[in-house]
Amino acid sequence: MKRRVRPKLWWPLVDRDVEKFVKRCHECLLVSRPNPPAPMNRRALPEGPWLCLAMDLLGPLPSHEYVFVVIDYYSRYHELRFVKKITSAVIIDILEEMFSRLGYPTSITADNGRQFVSDEFKRFCADNAIDLMTSPPYWPQANGEVENINRSILKRLQIAHSRGVDYKKEIQKFILMYNVTPHGTTGRSPSELLFNRRLRDKIPSIHDIKENILDEEAKDMDMLNKEKGKQKGDTNRGAKENEIRVGDKVLLRNVLFPNKLTTNFDTVEYEVIDRSGNDIVIRGNGKVFRRNISHVKRIPVLDSLTTEFPESGALAPSSTATNDEPGNSNQKLILKLKNKGGVWRPGSPDARK
Repeated sequence: MKRRVRPKLWWPLVDRDVEKFVKRCHECLLVSRPNPPAPMNRRALPEGPWLCLAMDLLGPLPSHEYVFVVIDYYSRYHELRFVKKITSAVIIDILEEMFSRLGYPTSITADNGRQFVSDEFKRFCADNAIDLMTSPPYWPQANGEVENINRSILKRLQIAHSRGVDYKKEIQKFILMYNVTPHGTTGRSPSELLFNRRLRDKIPSIHDIKENILDEEAKDMDMLNKEKGKQKGDTNRGAKENEIRVGDKVLLRNVLFPNKLTTNFDTVEYEVIDRSGNDIVIRGNGKVFRRNISHVKRIPVLDSLTTEFPESGALAPSSTATNDEPGNSNQKLILKLKNKGGVWRPGSPDARK
């Protein structure tokens, strides 16, 4: 247009006026190229874990389910839930379960989905002192953290679908793998930043051999208070050591009482075949039971009884003599009783000084 005008007309600042005229052309604006993207604004790292959260819905899947994704901006720790309904009520129920374990955040960033901009969801955030921030419509880059993880989740879902395996189990494996892997930005794993500990996975670690106790004071206080509680509890319950050993015959305590005439212990005799602390294993009547040691009672073993009688008479009182001279009644007879067929019968007497 400038080249067209210059050979025919001229006035001061002719080129600038031509440019202004073209830029104000409405039809030209309609077919012009979009503006280049503005420089990115990086979100500052929050002051601590689980304060600033981002969430999004991924789906629908072939099973008509959606994946509800929640990620922590500080640690990059994330949790997933599969849902069939994506109403505000369902989202609030899931968040209440998460917040009961991890606490309330200070802010939530989400897109402009109806479940996130509804009055019900806004009221939930206001009641729990949570700032609700929504990304600009049709600009998912504003919530880039959760969009990045969505791409990884989608890849894992596509792989599981192509292999014909359970995609929910595959996603569980992916979540564990992601949360224990050091992040490329922070250099530490999400679980370590959120929980201040390393989650154990299938890969062997030096921490499986020896675990360092980070807080010795907490360990000592735990041991001291547990011992105090044990002594108080044992005293209140009248607890005492039980001498039941492997091989003993015992009776098993009844825990169900069909009627008032049911005895406290079963009539079947059991044999102790194993004991570990207060855990005991008994066998009898073709059955094996594992019980606490307080549920059994040992049957006393009475193979024989020994009764001493004075020599002067079977049932006469003993002599009052106190020396060992001949004629004194210090010599005694030992009468042994033996159990024969349930009846105690006297055995052969035995003399003893």
